[in-house]
Amino acid sequence: MRSIRKAALVGTAIAALAVSACSGQASEDQEAEEQRQEEVGEYAMTQATEFPETGLIADIREKGKLVVGSKFDQPLIGQKDTATGKIEGMDAEMARLLTMRIFGEVIEEGENANLEFVETTSENRETYINDGTVDVVIASYSMYPERLESFDFAGPYFYTGQNIMVAADNTDINSVEDLAGKNVCIAEGSGSIGNLEEANPEAEINTLKDYAACAESLENGTHDAVSTDSTILYGFVDAKPEVFKVLPETNLFSDEPYGIAMKFGETESRQFVNDMIQEAFDNGDWAKAFDLTFGAAGMEMPEPPAIDNYEAK
Repeated sequence: MRSIRKAALVGTAIAALAVSACSGQASEDQEAEEQRQEEVGEYAMTQATEFPETGLIADIREKGKLVVGSKFDQPLIGQKDTATGKIEGMDAEMARLLTMRIFGEVIEEGENANLEFVETTSENRETYINDGTVDVVIASYSMYPERLESFDFAGPYFYTGQNIMVAADNTDINSVEDLAGKNVCIAEGSGSIGNLEEANPEAEINTLKDYAACAESLENGTHDAVSTDSTILYGFVDAKPEVFKVLPETNLFSDEPYGIAMKFGETESRQFVNDMIQEAFDNGDWAKAFDLTFGAAGMEMPEPPAIDNYEAK
């Protein structure tokens, strides 16, 4: 009995230490985030003075909340901080700017929350838009021409291209041509699959649920490479520079203009969101969002992309 009680006390102490460690990590993360925000400064975005009378934006205002489909597993883009529970990354910051444009402020907790993030993968994002699970998807979602026939996209708000991530000590893969016969991991439902099939039909493409799973598979040696947008890969390298590396930007083999997706036919709402993005470019908020995310990881700031005010087909 005495040994059992001693073990129980030790277990309780270990659990207490674990809780304390988690609490300490959350506190450190919060302090680091607050310091970055203080250095970058507050957003200048204000509430719009005119809104569409019908459609998506009108519906969002009526229910009092913007529901955003976001990645939870992509560092610097959309990632859930396990210590604080906050969704961080460039996509998340664009969601906050849109919330400010609609409601004038951002409230993410409590009964009066006006912004909610829903985890969205490459596989389910289109379903979530169409069935109303989310209002918009901001999840490194590229505005490919064929997608514009099924969904409305505001933007682009960011521009990148597809690249390749390999083990840090890999010397065999130096270009997309070197992927012939190699096992390459791509997330299920991602447009990166078609891009690689076109760039190198001899690559052996395997899919997993998301890019976090792909990165883990690369780390344990199951796959030879991971291929998707350079921005996504950069986040994994930033987290584990001793484990991964991304090929130089001269190896980009696709165009990836990130847009904010919504149901097809939301022309007025799309224009409203386009106006928000342009305002973020003009008032410096986009640059601040970059500094809070990619900039904090050492990436050089690119020029903001030109918004595509296309006519829906």
